[in-house]
Amino acid sequence: MSRYPSIYAGQRLTGTLLSSMLPNMIQKLANTDRSSTTTLADDPDLTTTLEANARYFVEIELWYAASTGSTGIRTAWTVPSGVTGNRSALGMAATVSDTTPAGVGRWGVHAYTTTVFYGDRQSSTNLSLAKECSMVTTGSSAGTLALQWAQDTSSADACRVGAGSLMRVTRLA
Repeated sequence: MSRYPSIYAGQRLTGTLLSSMLPNMIQKLANTDRSSTTTLADDPDLTTTLEANARYFVEIELWYAASTGSTGIRTAWTVPSGVTGNRSALGMAATVSDTTPAGVGRWGVHAYTTTVFYGDRQSSTNLSLAKECSMVTTGSSAGTLALQWAQDTSSADACRVGAGSLMRVTRLA
């Protein structure tokens, strides 16, 4: 398997070369709340640009909350034109709440643009966790990679993606 970048015997190691091997860590520093919408939109923080003709491993750790009226969160990914593939989705099942026994979850694989629904703890401050990841291979087009999200059920009660959520993007080739 080729690794990014290729390092050859005798090649001078520079700060730029070493920095190019580090994953891009994108962390939300403040909460983002959305209310009265089920229309998916890119998160303002959990977004990055992918280069053309490259392969990346992408991990998203989503800390979210939805109060009683909102009933959960829905997600999808924005990816560059020409990217095909799937992402894994791990988190609470859409029917889970604070009164549902622990251990009820969703463990699935979905296309990038397929909407995935996660349950909640029916609290605007008690955060839940969802994890999504994928191997993303771009074609001839560079472009945006972003987590899209919205409320599962439209409500004036806000759905929140919390500070501390993160996206880790590691270029492999």
